[in-house]
Amino acid sequence: MRIISTLLSLLAALLLAACNNAPAPVTLNTVKTGTPALWKVTGTQPGQIGVVYMFGTIHILPDDVQWRTPTLEAAIAESDKLVIEVLGLDDPQNAAKIFSRLAISPGQEKLDARIEPSLRDDLDRIIDASNISERTLNRLETWAAALSLASAQTKGLGLDSSSSVEKKLLAQFKEAGKPIDALETIELQLGYFDKLPEAQQRKMLASVLADSADAQQAFEKLFNAWMTGNLEEIVTLSDAGILTDAKTRQYLLVGRNLDWAEQLDKRLQTAGTSLVAVGAAHLVGPDAVQKTLAKRGYKIEKIQ
Repeated sequence: MRIISTLLSLLAALLLAACNNAPAPVTLNTVKTGTPALWKVTGTQPGQIGVVYMFGTIHILPDDVQWRTPTLEAAIAESDKLVIEVLGLDDPQNAAKIFSRLAISPGQEKLDARIEPSLRDDLDRIIDASNISERTLNRLETWAAALSLASAQTKGLGLDSSSSVEKKLLAQFKEAGKPIDALETIELQLGYFDKLPEAQQRKMLASVLADSADAQQAFEKLFNAWMTGNLEEIVTLSDAGILTDAKTRQYLLVGRNLDWAEQLDKRLQTAGTSLVAVGAAHLVGPDAVQKTLAKRGYKIEKIQ
């Protein structure tokens, strides 16, 4: 399920539209102790006086894994601020309102009319395994239906966003009394999907359905690559599917990375140290945020 790998490494708000069922966790074949990739960004030119640690995440975790390391804990202790992708996901009612405002539009075709006939059995199977009604899906724009169905499949593995790197880091920084900022709002992040042309939205939906049989294997591959710091594998897994489409890649990855690099450039021109925790797909490959910062004169060190 390559598209789920892409979304889990790319989008913090993936689980906003999650179904409410809570199945028992399946047995996952995952690495239990790891060293996820961590970078240190420092300036080399006048005015570049800040420090940023960049930590790539995936947005759901099994419960029985150890991803913290002495190197990461040292970076957390040194950081006086946490920067994540999106704030407000801990308020599900407000998040659901935002999702509904963007996702529900009148006059939508029935969902099964927006896919190839060969995918209708997959659609029926996913709907039957979740508590998302077909009537609800039919009211959603195509991107929102795709995210809802993707979310249902991660729920089917007994995984949800309550166990995530971001939530654990948020709790740690809050307990320490350190400020927390975000690079995007919920509206902005979901808006990237909302602005996709309908053709790209339908490709995303088709990918969710076509890859639906491989949910467990796909998650295990992505999680193990993240835990072992295997950047090449993360690129392979997250660049497949929807990101092979040039328009979708520009909307969901390239444009956002450039915006984040601009924001971090400004942060690095003020004193202080920040830990930046964002989806792993944003920190690997040719369009990585660090690549743009390097072009602006910053020193990029992979320290884990």
